[in-house]
Amino acid sequence: MMTRPPKDTRSAAERVRDTAGIIGSLKHEGYVPTAAAEAIHGQVAAGQITTEQAIEIFRERAMKLDTGCRARRSE
Repeated sequence: MMTRPPKDTRSAAERVRDTAGIIGSLKHEGYVPTAAAEAIHGQVAAGQITTEQAIEIFRERAMKLDTGCRARRSE
């Protein structure tokens, strides 16, 4: 049986560097770190989830927050 090469061919150091760059960009844009967000970043750093999965988690959270803010404004 042949094994597939990993989709992410970056080294662990490259993944950490890239994740740190993403976090730095987010902080520059006003991102406020929370315990839940830091846990997700920790999962990415540990290789438990991919960066793409983390982005999707944050996107879903942002959409829920945006929907909640809109609902409060219309009250």
